[in-house]
Amino acid sequence: MHLKKTYRIELNEVKIGTTDFEFADTPMGVIHGKINFENVKSPYELIKNHCKKHNVIININDKKIKFIDTQVIPELKVYLENGTELNGWGGAISGMEKDDFEIQFGGITSEIMQTEFKHHYEQYYGNE
Repeated sequence: MHLKKTYRIELNEVKIGTTDFEFADTPMGVIHGKINFENVKSPYELIKNHCKKHNVIININDKKIKFIDTQVIPELKVYLENGTELNGWGGAISGMEKDDFEIQFGGITSEIMQTEFKHHYEQYYGNE
């Protein structure tokens, strides 16, 4: 079993929460996981307002059920436990207010997948 790592999520240089990146599409270089929001009253409103203000494309926005699905949000940053910013294409968010929100982060290189996300790499490719 791997040691669980927690990654800090920031929006406009303000910490909004963390994720454990529980899931991965290893060959595609994508990791994703539940967002554990901190000090955010309404994640839906935060994400919606940010995307509108910064012209980030929203794929789906259902106001009735407070569901949102975004494309990559340039101001959304993820940091490793050692404080280094995670490099890639960036992160997008999807989810519904009454359920959970998820971050998908793409463009993870094979090298980062093999080191930082070794458990996902080995789960997919086996131990080499």
